[in-house]
Amino acid sequence: MQPRTMRAVALLALSALMTGIFIMRLVQLQVFQYNQWAQRSTKNHVSKRVLDMKRGNIYDRRGDELAISVDTYTVFLYTREVKSLSEAANALATVLPMSREEIIAKVGDRSGYIQIYKELEPNLAMKLQKLNIPGVNLESHYRRYYPQKSLASNLIGFTGAEQQGLEGLEKLFDKTLRGYPGLAVQEDISLSESGPAQMRVITPPMGGSNINLTIDSFIQHVIESELAKLIEQYDPIDATAIVMDPHTGEILGMGCLPNYDLNNFGEAKPDTRRNRPATDFFEPGSCIKILAVASAIENGKADRNTRFYCRGFGEMPGRRIRCHGAHGLVDTDKAIAESCNAAMMQISQMIEPSMLYRTYKKFGFGDPTGAEVVAESNGIFRAPSKWSAFSPSSLSIGQEMTVTGLQLVQAYSAIANGGNLIRPRLIKRITSPDNEIREDFGPEIVRRVISPELARSLRRMLMGVVEGGTGKMAMLEDYTAGGKTSTAQKANPRGGYFNDKVVVSFMGMIPAMDPRIVLLVAVNEPKGDERTLFGGKVTAPAFARIADRVLKHLKVPPDRSLTPEAREEQLLKNNKITVKQEIIKLPNLISQAHASVASSSVSASDTCELVPDLRGKSLKAAIQTINRRELKAIFEGNGVVIAQQPPPGRPLPNSRILRVKLSPDFIE
Repeated sequence: MQPRTMRAVALLALSALMTGIFIMRLVQLQVFQYNQWAQRSTKNHVSKRVLDMKRGNIYDRRGDELAISVDTYTVFLYTREVKSLSEAANALATVLPMSREEIIAKVGDRSGYIQIYKELEPNLAMKLQKLNIPGVNLESHYRRYYPQKSLASNLIGFTGAEQQGLEGLEKLFDKTLRGYPGLAVQEDISLSESGPAQMRVITPPMGGSNINLTIDSFIQHVIESELAKLIEQYDPIDATAIVMDPHTGEILGMGCLPNYDLNNFGEAKPDTRRNRPATDFFEPGSCIKILAVASAIENGKADRNTRFYCRGFGEMPGRRIRCHGAHGLVDTDKAIAESCNAAMMQISQMIEPSMLYRTYKKFGFGDPTGAEVVAESNGIFRAPSKWSAFSPSSLSIGQEMTVTGLQLVQAYSAIANGGNLIRPRLIKRITSPDNEIREDFGPEIVRRVISPELARSLRRMLMGVVEGGTGKMAMLEDYTAGGKTSTAQKANPRGGYFNDKVVVSFMGMIPAMDPRIVLLVAVNEPKGDERTLFGGKVTAPAFARIADRVLKHLKVPPDRSLTPEAREEQLLKNNKITVKQEIIKLPNLISQAHASVASSSVSASDTCELVPDLRGKSLKAAIQTINRRELKAIFEGNGVVIAQQPPPGRPLPNSRILRVKLSPDFIE
C-alpha cells in the first residue's frame, strides 16, 4: 500500500475514532446525564421564589379595622445588571435608611440576587422606583398592622415574622386568615453578563379570609377606659369586664388590664398578654348565691315567701360563717338583696348536695363555655363524692369552686334570657377576600337550665339588690338594673383565706326585667382602705357607668327616667343601713317631700337656714338631728359620720336632702 494511501487511512481512522468518542460523549451528556446537567443549568439560571399571601383582616361587628395587612417591599440587588456597585449604593442610600458603606458591605463578594433591605414603606418604594437604578428590584410583601394598637389586644393576639398566628384569635384562626402563598420563577435567559432577568408567576398567591368579630369597638373602648380608672384608683393586679348579649351569645366587649400594644408585642411580658376573662379563674363569692336560691326553688325546697332568720352569722355543727349584719327575719328576696350568708347556709341545708351540684353544673360551671378563645379554663367544680360536710354551705356562698369571667357571664345570661344556657360567641361572620360571606354564625343554645317563670323571679330578686340592697351604687338614672355584688376572699395555699386579698365584682343585667346586655366588672386585689374594698363600692359604680354608655350606644329605650331629685328620693326610700347587729330603717319622708321642699324654699330665702354639722355623730344621732330639722338624708356606710354634702354651715339646698358618709364597717 502506498504511503499516501496509508496516511489517508490513518487519518480517516483517527477522524472516525474522534467522531465516535465525540458522539459517545454527546450521548452521555444528552441522554445518560441529561437530568444532572439540566438541574445544574436551572440552578444557575432559574430560581424559584415564594410569593407572600395577603393575610385576611380582622374587623369588629361594624366593619372597623382591628388587624390588617399593609404593603411593604423588599429591596433586592441583581449583581449581573449592576454596572457600578458604587453608583448603585450611592443612589440607594438616598432613599433607604442605610449608608453607602452598609449597602456595599451587604453585597460583599456575593453575586446574583441579593436582599438589601426588608419591609420598606410604600412611599419610599415609590421614590426608589422613580430612580430607576439598574439591577435594583422591589418585591411586594405584607406586614401585620393593628390600627387600634392596644384595643382588645389580649383577645386579638398577634403574628410572627412569617405571618403565622402566635397568640389570641390570630393563632386560633391562623388557617382561616393565612391563605395560600404563590410561586414565581426568576429566569436569566440573557446571553450577556448584563442582560435582563425575567420573573414568571407560576401560581398566584391566594389571600386569606376576613373575620368579623362580635366585638363593638366603641363598647370595647368604654370597657377599657373604665377599667383604666379602676386601675388608677385601686392599683389592683388586674381588672376585667365583659359585655354580652344574653339572647344571641354575642360578646360585645371583653377587655382586661393590663394590656399591651399589638404593634410592639415583643416589649410586653407574657403575663400581660394573657386573655384573663377566659384563662384566669377565681372564687365567685356572693354573685353565686342567686343560683343556690334557684336550686332551692326549682327543687321545691323554698319559694320567694320562705323566711330565714339571721342573727349575724350562719351556723351548722362544727362551723359558723359570719354575716355582715343581723338581718333578722328575711324572705328569699331580702336574703339576696342583703347578701345574707346566714340565709344561704340555711338554704344549703334544705337541699340535697346532688341538687345543688346539678344546678351549678347545668349553668355551665366546671366546663368551658366554648367561646372562640385560646386556652380557656374549665374552672374548678368538684363532684359531690369529693365534697365534705361543709361543702354545700361553702358552695352556696361561692367558695370551694372557681369560675372564669366568661362562665359567670354565661350563667347570668341564662337568667337574663329566660332560662337558656347560650354559648358565648366572638365570631360573627367569615368572608372571602372579595367580601363574599363564607360562613355566618348565629345563636347556639346549649340547653335549658331553668323555666322562664323562675328566671323572671330571679331577675326580680337581682333588681332588688340594686334598688334597695348591697348594689345601690349600680343604680342608673335612665335604666333599671339587676345584679349581685361580690367580695370574695382569696384562698390561702396554706389553708383558709387571706383577710387582705379579695376579688371584688359586680355581675348584672340591664334593663332589669328585659335585659339587653349582661355585664361583669371584676377587680383582682384592689388596694386601699380594707373597710371600703367590697363589690358594691369598687365595681358597682363602674358597672353603672359602662352600662349607661353601652345601652345608649345601642339605642336601647330607657325603661325609667328620673330627675336628679326624684332619683335621690328613690335612693332615700330604698336605703337601709346596717349597724353592727341591727337594721335601722330610715323614716319615710317621701310623702312629705313636696311640702318640705316648698317650705324649705321660703325658709332658706328668708332666714338663711344652714346645714347642720353631723360629723362625729353616730348613725342614730344623725337620724335624730335630720328628723328634728325636718330634713332628708342619703346615708352611705355605717358607724360614725365622717363627711357630708353640703358641708356644715352652708345654706340648705331647696331639696333639703343631705348626703352623709359614715365610717364603714362592712364586709360582704
